[in-house]
Order: sequence, then structure tokens, then C-alpha cells
Amino acid sequence: MNGIDKIISKINADADEQCNQIIAAAKAKCDKIVADGEKAGKVVADGIIADAKAEADKTVAIAQSGALQQSRQKLLAAKVEVINETLADVTKALKSLPADLYFKAVIKVAADNAMAGKCEAKLNSDDHVRMPADFEEKLAAALKEKGCEAKLSSEPVKIGSGLVLDYGDIVINCSFEAIVEENADMFKAKISEILF
Repeated sequence: MNGIDKIISKINADADEQCNQIIAAAKAKCDKIVADGEKAGKVVADGIIADAKAEADKTVAIAQSGALQQSRQKLLAAKVEVINETLADVTKALKSLPADLYFKAVIKVAADNAMAGKCEAKLNSDDHVRMPADFEEKLAAALKEKGCEAKLSSEPVKIGSGLVLDYGDIVINCSFEAIVEENADMFKAKISEILF
């Protein structure tokens, strides 16, 4: 090989080595870019996964809270229904007492609610039919102690049970339904204590 061939061969060898170094540096740079990209991608992916998990946990917590709230509302509605049914049963039980006990209860409620003055005591049509013969007399005697002069009206009134004391400008509803309704909060509290 002559001198020119040696120079060309040396230039080619140097060029090949320089190309290999450039390729190796480029490959190393590429590998670093890929590794950095994978690392950055993992950080982003981990952040996305963490955010998605947090959002999923939040959604589950909201769903659980909503389900718990619905459960509480249903339980409360069931308790209210039981209490209302119990109050209705109390009124039914009073209405279905034997006549002597029923009319004693009517007189007691009337005496507890009467005020001084003259009034007409009004029963419903069913109670007019089944009242004892001495009912008006016993009612008048019980109300007289309150300073009330009561006369039994022959006109029935539209109430479920009990009676109404009509003073003309003032009417006192002494029906069992009205008494239960008036004392509903107290009854509900007592029923709740017993049942729940």
C-alpha cells in the first residue's frame, strides 16, 4: 500500500471511529431520553392513577353516604308509619270500648276540657244510638263541677268519636281524634321510647 492509500485508510478508519463515537453518543443520548421519558411517563401515570383512585374513593364515599342517608330516611319513614298506625290504633281502641267504659271516657274528656257557661254537648249519630239512658244526666253532673251547664243536643255532629261542647261562639272539640292529635307529640315521644 502506498502512502496515499495509507492516508485514505487512516482517514476512513478515523471517520469510522468518529461515526461509531457519534452513533454511540447518539444511542446513549437516545437511551437517556427514553429512560427519562419512561421515568416522566411513570410519574405522570402514577399521578393519573392516584387521582383516579382518589376520585373513585370519593365517588364510593358519596355513594355510601347517599345509601346510608336513604337507609336512615327509610328507617325514619318506617318509624313514623308505625307511630302513626299506633296512634290510629289508640283511637280505634277507644272507639271500640264497651259502651259503659266508652261513655265514661267521653264524660271524663268532656269534664277535663269544659269551661264555665252553658253549652250543648253533641255526639255523633252512632253514639246517639248506643248511649246509655243515664248518659245525659251523668254528663251534666260531671260538667256542673266545672261550672258548666250542659244539655245534650239531639242533632248529631260529624266526628269519629267522643263529643263536641258547643258554647255558641266557642266550640270545644272533645273527640278522641282531636285529643290524640292535640297530644300527638307527647304520644309520639312515648311510643318512640317504648318501640325504639
